[in-house]
This record gives sequence, C-alpha cells and structure tokens, in this order.
Amino acid sequence: MANRSATKDVSDNIIAAAVLGSFWGEKTQRLVEAHASDHTKVTVNKGGYYIPLLIGDAFFLIDTATHVSSVDDIDTGAVEAGKDYFVYACNSSGTLVFKTSLAATYPAGFAADTSRKIGGFHTLCASVGTISGHTLTGYLEKEVLPASIWDLKHRAKCGNNAGMAYCSASHLWVDIYLASGTGASTLSVNGGTISDTRDWNRFVDDGGAVGKKLLDDTEFQLCSEGSNMQTNIVGSADPVTTGGHSDTAGRRMISNIGLEDCCGALNQWLRDQSYRWDSDGTMAAASKTLTVYHVDASPGPGGNPIYVKYGASGRPYLCCNMANDTADKWLTFGSAVTILVKHDASADSGGYQVYFDEDATQPSRLLAALPGGKTDYIETSDPNYPLKITYNATPATPGVAISYDDGTDERLEFTSPTSANGAIDLAAYSLTWGYQALTGSKGKLYKQSTYGDVKLLAGGAWSRGTSCGPRSRDAGYYRWFTSAALGGRFRSEPL
Repeated sequence: MANRSATKDVSDNIIAAAVLGSFWGEKTQRLVEAHASDHTKVTVNKGGYYIPLLIGDAFFLIDTATHVSSVDDIDTGAVEAGKDYFVYACNSSGTLVFKTSLAATYPAGFAADTSRKIGGFHTLCASVGTISGHTLTGYLEKEVLPASIWDLKHRAKCGNNAGMAYCSASHLWVDIYLASGTGASTLSVNGGTISDTRDWNRFVDDGGAVGKKLLDDTEFQLCSEGSNMQTNIVGSADPVTTGGHSDTAGRRMISNIGLEDCCGALNQWLRDQSYRWDSDGTMAAASKTLTVYHVDASPGPGGNPIYVKYGASGRPYLCCNMANDTADKWLTFGSAVTILVKHDASADSGGYQVYFDEDATQPSRLLAALPGGKTDYIETSDPNYPLKITYNATPATPGVAISYDDGTDERLEFTSPTSANGAIDLAAYSLTWGYQALTGSKGKLYKQSTYGDVKLLAGGAWSRGTSCGPRSRDAGYYRWFTSAALGGRFRSEPL
C-alpha cells in the first residue's frame, strides 16, 4: 500500500528509521512541489521517496506521489484568488489523506492530533494572460503559483511563508507584493494598502520586525526578471493597493516567479548605498558667471528660445533654432569655462524649453520640465563645473523664457520681472561636511554636501514610463526621503 499506517508494524518502523536520515536529511528532496501540468494541484512526494510522517501518535510512511487539488481537496468553501493555503496530511481513521485549507491551525473536519501541516502555496491574484517567453503565461486567477510552494524542508527563515515566492537565481524567498502595514503588522498580501511615504530607515525597521530585509541591487534584478519593461501601470497613477495590475500596454505586471508590481508601480528602496553630489551654494562665484540680459517686453528678446535635448548617449545638451546664423554657438562663463549651444531648426520638437528663475538661489535658476521628473547637468569645458538644469513641472510659472540672440548681440536674453540682468553661476558648488538628523531621534548621519548619502531605488514609479524595468535604478534620493511613489519589498533567506 502506498501510504500506509505503521503504528504497530515493527518492520515498517525499521524501514522508516532507515529512511529517516535519507529524506529528512537530504535538503534537495522536496515534500510538496508543483504538479507537472495541472496548475490547480500540488504533488506530495513527487520524487517517490520514503517519507516517514508522524501525525499525532500515528506513524505513516509515504512512498508514492500523491496529487492534491486546491479545488477538490479543499476543506471547506471554494478556492480564492491571491490567498495563502496550507497543505495538511491528515489521519482519517487510519487512512492518510491530504487537505488544503486557509486555516493555519488544522483543516475543517480534523484536529491538531489528526492533522499535520506539511506545506503551503499562494494562489494567483489575477490571470497572467499570454506573455511570450514568460514562465507563467496562460496561468489563471486562483491557480497555484509554483514558486510560492513551500514545505517543511523548503521554506523561509523568517518563519512565515505567506505572500512569498522562491527565487532560485538568488536562493531567496521574496515578497510577492509590495509591503503593506508597518512594524510587526508588515505584510505581503493581495489587496493590502501599500506602505509609502516612509523613509529608508523605517522600511528597514518594518522588514526587521517580521524577520526580513530589503532587497539589494542584484537580488531585485534577478527576482523581478520577466516583469514589464519600459512601461508603467495603466492610468499612470498611484495603485494604492497591491496586486493584479496591468501596464499601459495591457500586459500583466508580474515577474517570472510571480512577484507583482516590481516595475512601473512604485519605486522600491534597496539596501545599496550610492552617492549624490549637489551644490549648497556656498562657493565663491569668481570668474564662473554668465550674464543673461534683460530686454523689454517690446520689442522682446532676440533670436529663439533655448531648449534641452538628449543625444543618442542619453546626455543632455543645449540647442536653439539659430534663425540668423545657423552655426553652433559657445557661451563663456567668466573667462575660461564654455558650453556649446547647438543649432537645431527643430529645437522645439522633442526639446524641453529652458526658463530663468530670477528669485531662485544659485545654481538652481535654470528650469525645465525634464523627462522623468529629474534635475540634470550639462557638461561644460570644465568637468568640475557642469550647468545645472533644475526640474520643474511648470517652469514658466516661476521662470521666464530664455532666448539666444544670434543676431548682433550673440547672447542670452530674457524679459526680467525686475528689469535687471540675471546671472548664471557655475561656481556655486560645495562639498562641505555636516550632520543630518534622522527620523525617530535615533542619531545623525555625517555626510558630504546637502544630499551626500543615497540609497538606491528600483523598478520605476507609476509615471516613469520607459524608465521602468528590472534594471531601472534611481540614485538621486537620500535615506530620509519620503514619497507616495516610494515603497518597499522584502526578502528572507531559506531555512
């Protein structure tokens, strides 16, 4: 008999003792695995090992594969989407049977001494659809997510496999969903309210409270593979809750192992350290300034507007439709530092118009609605002095358009609100050191310059479009930064 009671059979006890060290001592031999073809089932003892199992005071020997259905073998009710189910081995009047259940203690119809929890799995929260090359293509809502299957030998060290999937590439258990809840109530759960507007330190504490850590750069890339790339969530807005989303192309936002919303929903904190160099405006501006000349509204600035464009390498540059002289122009800051303004008859096509904010402190006077919501720097002849273009979604509100007069004057011009000339300062950069007070009154960070501490962000947020993907990273934000577009995802080592 395949699965048989051996409570009084001495020979079976001897066999069980012999195989005890063989199965339970061999890490690679699994107790519960995915069914070979039926996504609604798991298979107990797929390898056909000799597995001794004690249920209460009854001893059973499992020596053949048994298929357990999430639909037919459920203890009560019907299988639900995006839920964690447990697999139980049960003693039914001396016969070994298997049940699946939402109950974490024992299945309906059995008790603690007539059942034993041997594993579990998570069901898909939404159908995957057809995705070429994706390991989960064709999987349907409520079916068993194969990478989520765990058992007594293959499980997470954190002690709770709920809402987790195993990444064989990184040998880690990873949360299927973006984190919801905080502290000891931190969860990976379908339909949970996504935790956001929390700084890096608090996310570290949240993960630690449930025995987990934030992913690092390598781990995120590996576990998010198969997710949507260069797209964000449909609607380009905050998803608010976890699970089951699609991107602007109608593709499910799911990785090969079943992780939801890795890319294009919220950026996620990583453990990795990076660095950001910013000006604090304290360095002397001697010989590194350029005048932007005021011209009355009538007749108005000469020439045409200045724009920022991006070359094939992704580097930004200045351009202008030189209506009078179609040659490229050079701007000189002080006596030595220069920057090129390229002639482009279609500068306004695909370009981002530059504005001058007279009230702003140096070096944040040049504004543009740059892509990705990011401030950028344009190279000059001296790499120590790049030209800063500060991101502003509506730059024309605080600023005034700048033009390049390529006629007689050969200079930058604008209509100043104060009728005074303006100045662009390349030398307003500094690398001074100082302390940053961190949240929670738990100490200070000694750092260089204003933001000289960065923790990597991964995946891309809901409005980042082509920036999103498994390899998407943002190295611009410090550990005390908070945003509604920034969340976290945790992982655990295997037991």
